[in-house]
Amino acid sequence: MEKRRNGFTLLELLIVIALMAVLWGVAYTLLYQSKKVFSLSENKLEMYQYARIAISDISRNLKGAILKDTVDYFKSFTPLEATGLTPPPKDNSSILTFLSLTPNGSSTPVTLITYYVNNVDELMLAHYNDASYIYGNVSGFDPHDATFYKLAANINYFNLAYGIGNTWVNTWVNTWNSTDGTTTGRLPDSVKVTLQIYGTGTGGMMEIGTFTTEIMIPCRVTH
Repeated sequence: MEKRRNGFTLLELLIVIALMAVLWGVAYTLLYQSKKVFSLSENKLEMYQYARIAISDISRNLKGAILKDTVDYFKSFTPLEATGLTPPPKDNSSILTFLSLTPNGSSTPVTLITYYVNNVDELMLAHYNDASYIYGNVSGFDPHDATFYKLAANINYFNLAYGIGNTWVNTWVNTWNSTDGTTTGRLPDSVKVTLQIYGTGTGGMMEIGTFTTEIMIPCRVTH
C-alpha cells in the first residue's frame, strides 16, 4: 500500500495566502484609520490650546486698558502702517497697541502692549515699559525698545473689530484711534477677536478652526 505524504497542496497554499492578504488588508485599514483619527485629534487639541492661550492673554490685557491724563493711547494699525517689526506683520493681520494696567512684573504700573501676527504665522505680544508713558504723551511704538513674546503658532488669520454699544446691539468698526478723529479720548466698549488656527498634521491631514470671542472693556473714569 502506498504511504500517504504529509504537506499542503498548491490549492491549500493559495487559500492560506489569500486569507493572509485579506487579514493584512483589514489590519492596515484599521491602523491607517486609527492614525488618521489620532492625528486629527492631536490637531484639534493643538488648535484649542493655542486659541485658549491667545484669547486668555488678550482678554486679560484688554480688560486693563486705560486712557489716563495726557497718556491717551489705544490705536489699531494696518500692516502697511507698522514699521520695524521683525519678522514683519502678516498681510491680513490686525495690529493693536494700547496702554494696560495689567501686572507685568515691571516697576511701571502701565505697560504699552502690542499684538500682531508675523509673516511666519506666530501671534506676537510686545511689552514696552517706560515711565514716560505715565507722565507724558505716547508718541508711538518703537519695536526696538520692546520685549517680544510668542503667544501662539499656526495663526492663519487674526482680526480685531471694535464695538460701540447701544441699548440693543454693538456697532462694529475695523479701526480705532483714541488720539484722533471721532474716537479721540475714548476706549471701545468691546473688542471682537477672531483667530483662525491650523494644526500641524501629518500625512497631509490638517484641521483648521476659527475662534471668535467678544471681550468687554470696563469703563474707567481717569483724571
